[in-house]
Amino acid sequence: MDSPYRSIDEFIAPFATTMDLLPTPWGFKDATSQHLYMNEAARKYTATPENYRLEGKKDNEFPTPWSDCADQFCEHDQQAEAAKGSVAVIETHYWYGNNYLSPFISEKYPVFDHNKQLLGCIWNARPVDNLSAMRFIDQKKASVLTTRLAHPLFTSAELDVIFLLLRRFNAKEIARIYNLSVKTISNRITTLYQKAGVHSLQQFESYCYAESLESYLPERFLSAGVIFI
Repeated sequence: MDSPYRSIDEFIAPFATTMDLLPTPWGFKDATSQHLYMNEAARKYTATPENYRLEGKKDNEFPTPWSDCADQFCEHDQQAEAAKGSVAVIETHYWYGNNYLSPFISEKYPVFDHNKQLLGCIWNARPVDNLSAMRFIDQKKASVLTTRLAHPLFTSAELDVIFLLLRRFNAKEIARIYNLSVKTISNRITTLYQKAGVHSLQQFESYCYAESLESYLPERFLSAGVIFI
């Protein structure tokens, strides 16, 4: 279907009216990757100062930590234009002004005018879901991955090991990651089983899913940047 839009202004007005009502981040950049619009949720997501005029600014001009990934964000714009359709990435950074890394899925959709000339691209962002096989089988709602998790039984270091165990890393592989002996890691795994009151990996996995521990993503395994998916 041909586009009804003859200019960016014709597109942005109705787009902004709708997006302003949504609680999730949405924005629009023009064909040169200049920002022209963000809804309130997007400004919070990007930690853009309230008094900062974003119109006409490129990613590298924003007074925010994520501006150091400007080249990757622009590449995302270009790939959406080339694909003439949605392109999704996982973008990891200090979103919402937090002091810890968090991964989010961001999709970009190109917008064309009635002459099929590029006007720019719409973008959004949402948390990464942890749609594990166990949750699919049990028909449970997908959980959201988080780098922040407090548990009454396990320390943050133990949660890091649990993350690897749930992804079927064995003691030898975990020992290599931590540069520790296999015996040390085996002892830690035994301690985890004892705390959970179980005797096997299968039982421990069931315990972890019941406690929603599979949603934890250790920040030590993350780095700021963009991954195309």
